[in-house]
Amino acid sequence: MYILPAVPLWDPVFDGAATVFPFVFAFEVRCAYDLSIPPMSTSTSATDLKAIVKEGYDAIAPKYHSWAAPRLTQKRTEYIERLGKSLPKGSKVLELGCGAGLPATQQLVDQGFEVLGVDISSSQLTLAKEHVPRAQFMEGDMTAIEFEKGSFDAVMAFYSLFHLPRDEHGPMLKKMVDWLKPGGWLLFNLHTDEKDHMRDDWMGVKMFSTGLGIEGNRQMLVEYGAGLIDVEDVIDKEFVGRFEEDFHWICAKKSF
Repeated sequence: MYILPAVPLWDPVFDGAATVFPFVFAFEVRCAYDLSIPPMSTSTSATDLKAIVKEGYDAIAPKYHSWAAPRLTQKRTEYIERLGKSLPKGSKVLELGCGAGLPATQQLVDQGFEVLGVDISSSQLTLAKEHVPRAQFMEGDMTAIEFEKGSFDAVMAFYSLFHLPRDEHGPMLKKMVDWLKPGGWLLFNLHTDEKDHMRDDWMGVKMFSTGLGIEGNRQMLVEYGAGLIDVEDVIDKEFVGRFEEDFHWICAKKSF
């Protein structure tokens, strides 16, 4: 989760009207401000970028959890509550980027779901196993893991996809859709800006994330989201205590 004390927020700047796509889109438009972070060097490999993310979260796992856990992410909470009303108890949910398990993994378990949480950080998963013993967990790069098609009733990836290099966002979306059962739900969020973010001191560690921009995200849905229906596409804020940040939220259903 990227809303932190004494750290500037990300920089979405967008205003406009809904665009017609081969899906049903409904979104709200909000504005923030520009941080003007320069683009990252293109010489950094995907392996190196993922190592930065893993090493960073491994190093700050307890510190990050102490800050994040007491501060509920309101928008994510709303989406999980909606999922609880859309799927029966016992449904299988894959959470990509589960972190330390609180609050989202616990919320999914409390809804009565069978949850498998995946994270690249071993330190985060150690905490998650302590915090949410009723869930199952797997360590790994989400782009490298494999499941049979139609394995899950829902796939959720909040605050995690944007840690992947840009060219992996689309192929990862396709995998997520493939893993869904017909009628299953897909929920995730993305950055709103088309920019690489490399922070040298993010809670004391180096951290990477990136975005395709709002229109880039929508084009990715068109190119890699075959089989998705009832796509809800929202530009809206996440609130954590007194901090707020715009994200691109996607909620969609896989066709039968």
